[in-house]
Amino acid sequence: MELDNSISNVYDNLALNTGLGADQLKFLTCSVAAYPLAFLLSSMPNVPLYKHLFGMTFGLIFGWINMGPQLLHLFFSSTVAYIIMHVFSPKRSAQLIYLWCMLYLSGSHIYRMMTDYMGYTLDFTGPQMLLTLKLVTMGLDYYDGTKTPEELGHYAKLMNFKRIPNLVEFYGYVFFFPGLLAGPAFNLREYLEYIDGSLFKDAPGKRMPSPFAALGKNTVVVLLVAVGLVINMKYSLYYARSNEFYEHDFIYRILYVWMAGTLSRFPYYFAWKLSEGACILAGIGYNKSENGVPRWDRATNCKILTVELAQNFREVTEGWNIRTDKWLKHYIYERVDVMPLALTFFNSALWHGFYPGYYFSFITASGIVQVARFIRRSIRAWFVEADGKTPKQTKPIYDIVCTLVTAFTLNYTMAPFVLLGFEYSVRLWSSLYFIGHVGTFIMYILSVFVIRPPKIPKKTQ
Repeated sequence: MELDNSISNVYDNLALNTGLGADQLKFLTCSVAAYPLAFLLSSMPNVPLYKHLFGMTFGLIFGWINMGPQLLHLFFSSTVAYIIMHVFSPKRSAQLIYLWCMLYLSGSHIYRMMTDYMGYTLDFTGPQMLLTLKLVTMGLDYYDGTKTPEELGHYAKLMNFKRIPNLVEFYGYVFFFPGLLAGPAFNLREYLEYIDGSLFKDAPGKRMPSPFAALGKNTVVVLLVAVGLVINMKYSLYYARSNEFYEHDFIYRILYVWMAGTLSRFPYYFAWKLSEGACILAGIGYNKSENGVPRWDRATNCKILTVELAQNFREVTEGWNIRTDKWLKHYIYERVDVMPLALTFFNSALWHGFYPGYYFSFITASGIVQVARFIRRSIRAWFVEADGKTPKQTKPIYDIVCTLVTAFTLNYTMAPFVLLGFEYSVRLWSSLYFIGHVGTFIMYILSVFVIRPPKIPKKTQ
């Protein structure tokens, strides 16, 4: 406790001089410190035990600095999951680990709501969310290891394993410092292949390639995103919680939600890109080599331009929180038979917590994704040739309109995700006359009942 108080006092004093919160400073200093430590980790002899202990030790240090005694939540919940793997069959353990982790995470979210309602102070719940992804995938990947290759999809073939990790491997995985605070959440098999060096089996010389070119590009992105982060501090969606916001006219409110909604994503971009740099430097960001050129996108958790220039919500999900999207796709959507899309969005909302804003956003997004499919089938078909791929001369107009509509709809839909509260969310949407919902309903009517795709002429011999 004395150590925890000393650390808190240091950061509280720094917070007074910088204007940042103590929790933000803790996250920032640990994220930056991860870079030289990641370089040391990648330079160590290829002895798995040393790497496990090194990564775990600094993960525990970072965890204590940021969470204090709350770090015990991660230790306790992961230990129970590990015991479940040993006690039950692979199939049963996969089910029980999912239930245990989601219940524990739900309890953590409820505790957070009771102690810091609608606050954004960084505590253990963020790392607990990442740990939930890790443990659930671990249980299901272990179960997949009992299946025949014919029963597995492509992704499951790459990620399944047959042996329960020993304690050093397990806690090394749980507390691996480059991804502990902001992710990404790697699969256990990826982590173990990184530690033993087999991750680099297709690299030149079967050794980790130089990461510095990829690191340089990522650093430039971090610096650019930091500018947006600073602007977000001045133009925040939180302004929509004030009465003053609603004194402005409709056009102002529309444009402000568009701008502030975009800026609200920059704190996530910053945290993810900062963490990605440490993963690249450590080596676990390496994916594979193509024609002798290494790819460093294994730790990529966001593709900023893909999100901001998306033409539909599907493209948004492909560029936003990528590892969580993979988890939802491969471990939820592909494994349920009843209402897979609705259950996937529900799991996503449950994983985030219990604020009404989350459910407003995800339920609305679920409907928009479905309508977007109808639009692609009936309306987009008029802007491409019969093969469905070759664009007509009018296709750029369609693309521009889709990009603008998607950008606004995304910011409109996800505003409650930031505002959190029921009253704040409903007040904002009603002040905009529920334009996103109305527009989605109109497009549903048009794409399903009014506009039909063009008839494809029959091929002649």
